[in-house]
Amino acid sequence: MFPTMKRTILPLLLLTSTLAGAQTTAVEPTADALEAAVSQDLAALNNHFSGIARFSIDKRQRLVAEYMDNGSVYRTDIAYFDFLDASTCAYNEEERTLMLQCQDPRSKCIDKELKKNGSISPTGRMNLPVPAGDARAEKARQLLSALVDHKQSEQLTRLAETNTRERK
Repeated sequence: MFPTMKRTILPLLLLTSTLAGAQTTAVEPTADALEAAVSQDLAALNNHFSGIARFSIDKRQRLVAEYMDNGSVYRTDIAYFDFLDASTCAYNEEERTLMLQCQDPRSKCIDKELKKNGSISPTGRMNLPVPAGDARAEKARQLLSALVDHKQSEQLTRLAETNTRERK
């Protein structure tokens, strides 16, 4: 009876270990793939907010949101992606805006610049106007959350790739 059991258990153990190994070898996206996703996210976001806000990433890798009225920028919000929390991106019923907050609720990680008087003030949230046809800002929320998530992942992946390169 023992040899039969051995023939049955051994293949099961091999199959189990093969499946377990397959689950841990999931392919992580590269920093370049994530960077391409960020570019697509920006294009989709700018298309959706067409005419009321414009988004970009500056040379310091910060999110720049420019609020527009009749084609003129009246306010600019700037924030490092590291400090933003995509999970806080939600529609604010009372203000009828899309809100994005800092990871630390006590933090003021966003610089708000008013073009009218040139003042810059730190704040803990970004309040975006809601695009026409997106009454509860659901699509806008999805697009903005995806941008923040992809950019944060890209930055972490690029850092990991840099730290794991062989040194000569």
